[in-house]
Amino acid sequence: MGTTLYAEVTAGRPPAPRESHPEQTWSPVGGRVAPKRVRELIETVSTTAKEYGYPQPASNDARISFDREAAKVIRGQLDLSWAEAGNRDLWSFLSLVVLPHVTMWRFGPGNKERWIATDLTRHTWARLWWQAVVFAGHEHVLAALSESDLNQLLERRSIGGDPRLVREMARAVIDLAANSPRRPVIRDVTARLRRYLAFLDVRALTDQQIQDLCRTLTNETVTRLATVRSRSSTDSNPDV
Repeated sequence: MGTTLYAEVTAGRPPAPRESHPEQTWSPVGGRVAPKRVRELIETVSTTAKEYGYPQPASNDARISFDREAAKVIRGQLDLSWAEAGNRDLWSFLSLVVLPHVTMWRFGPGNKERWIATDLTRHTWARLWWQAVVFAGHEHVLAALSESDLNQLLERRSIGGDPRLVREMARAVIDLAANSPRRPVIRDVTARLRRYLAFLDVRALTDQQIQDLCRTLTNETVTRLATVRSRSSTDSNPDV
């Protein structure tokens, strides 16, 4: 169903929200969502999108601000267990049937991963649900991160699957790299962390140990990058 509906989107079908689809299926276990709940989700997300410019084209800053607010809405409206949130058909149904109009406004039709949930870290709505879960109670940390930062943290499965690790790495980068270019810092430190994770099970660590690890690695990265910049500056000015 997802591939057919996405083909209709790319062919120019008006992305109108719907509460159901004739070919939808239900899980053999668990309850069924009432149409009223689906309508409430459509109305709430649509209202949130209008606050950031929908249906008119929006700036990048407005779209990111929408994501931050919509993450809270999606998590609040969808009462999901982690297992249920791993159901790719659920997220494809949201983007293609329930919220196609906002999905189109947010990302356009070009990127299939934003519509069909082949990769939950890239899907329009699945990624927002996980952001809300990871940063629950730490929304100020999420607000300080760019989309590029989140990609580095959440699209690396060994890091992004552990909320404690994501939060502490994000906090360390924000606090310790304030005077350093963020993009190279977060790329370098996540690479360092992934090398550590080949030999370390962070599930065995306390919160404090995870915090110490993330801050140590971030400090190493900041120091290394500063040294590289200093050497580069010296090499370009040999008379200094």
